[in-house]
Amino acid sequence: MYYITNQNDQIIAASSALLDLLKLENADALYRQIALNAIEFSTDEEGITVKTPKDEAHYHADRETLSSVLGTMTLVRLTTEIFTENTVVEQPVLPEKAEEKEDDFSLLDDDEVLFGIKEDTVQDDISMPLEVKEAEKEATEEEEENDLFDLILPSKAEETIGEIEDKEVTAKASAPVYIDVEQISKNIGISQEDYNTFLTEYIDTALSLEEDLRSDDNNKRTAATHTLFHLSNVLQLPIITEIIEQLKYTESEDIDSSIQHFYDTLSRLTTSKPENTEKKETTVSVEREEGPSENFKSFGTIDLSDVKPIHFDFQVEEAAKELSLPPELIEEFIHDFIKQAHEETDKMLKAYEKGDLDTIQKIGHLLKGTASNLRINPLSDTLYEIQFCEDSSQLEKLIKDYWAHFISFETQFNLKSK
Repeated sequence: MYYITNQNDQIIAASSALLDLLKLENADALYRQIALNAIEFSTDEEGITVKTPKDEAHYHADRETLSSVLGTMTLVRLTTEIFTENTVVEQPVLPEKAEEKEDDFSLLDDDEVLFGIKEDTVQDDISMPLEVKEAEKEATEEEEENDLFDLILPSKAEETIGEIEDKEVTAKASAPVYIDVEQISKNIGISQEDYNTFLTEYIDTALSLEEDLRSDDNNKRTAATHTLFHLSNVLQLPIITEIIEQLKYTESEDIDSSIQHFYDTLSRLTTSKPENTEKKETTVSVEREEGPSENFKSFGTIDLSDVKPIHFDFQVEEAAKELSLPPELIEEFIHDFIKQAHEETDKMLKAYEKGDLDTIQKIGHLLKGTASNLRINPLSDTLYEIQFCEDSSQLEKLIKDYWAHFISFETQFNLKSK
């Protein structure tokens, strides 16, 4: 059995054998269970542990990188099961009382037991002393009891384990979700005060859209989901974004509980740093990893000073209408994006000089996400090409193409905003 993950290590597909093992109907159901922390896939040196509220199994894992039109993906094949917790091994039925066994069968000779010879039919032929017989009987009974204890867990213990795991799941579902405002605002390129303002406006927007989310009108529900999804992306709230993404695929009978889960999670957002932030699953932080420290072979240098603008039309009002947001707020986001793009482009050029393709792709991904969320589509398309470029000889052309679109957009926006 196997599953496939995308570049963000999210499971996007699973084999029917894995779904049957987890007792799920489809990959959407698996996605929901993972987002709700009901199912976890944990990786360690030996393999992968699959945890559910009732069971935990560990498997050897073989990984294979896949290339697709959606980018690089990973096929994870689960092979030999190493161990399984909370699994009761079937045992042969043993007599409930030792007395019944003594009455029915002789414990003196394996052949006699095999053929069911009654003890009273062979009592006269026993040549060993009675004391030795009794000692052997007691030792045999004690050994059987020990074996039975080792192989079969009492049901009461199983219930206790389940209760503990249920409490852990409940604790995760009620834990505060810490937002690292300092780090996220730095990544976006805005002040912490502005980020807090935008976050408050986002929560207000989410509350105002609750009726649309619960509406029977599919258009209203889709528009509300679309707006909340892209705003959570702009504010870099991955936990919220994943929950909203689920709403697109949630069955009608489950929509109310999914919406309630969204608002419950929204109510747990906090910008107050907890005393213990070791639990990574309840912390929203999107600090970009630095590129590998090893030496790379330089791709050369890129001079953007002679790049000519490539014009395209962008209307703030249209973007604001599509996102159901005030134009003034969109303008604020664009100002922040322009500042961020200048900083990240400088980093991209330095990475190009170092020959660090991985960092260039990550910067392309970062800027593409923001441009897409703000509906700056031509700019987003050029950054998409950079994000998935594997041929370093094409990078200079792609980066200059991106910059030509960007300086055109920046000039156009500055002229209109004055």
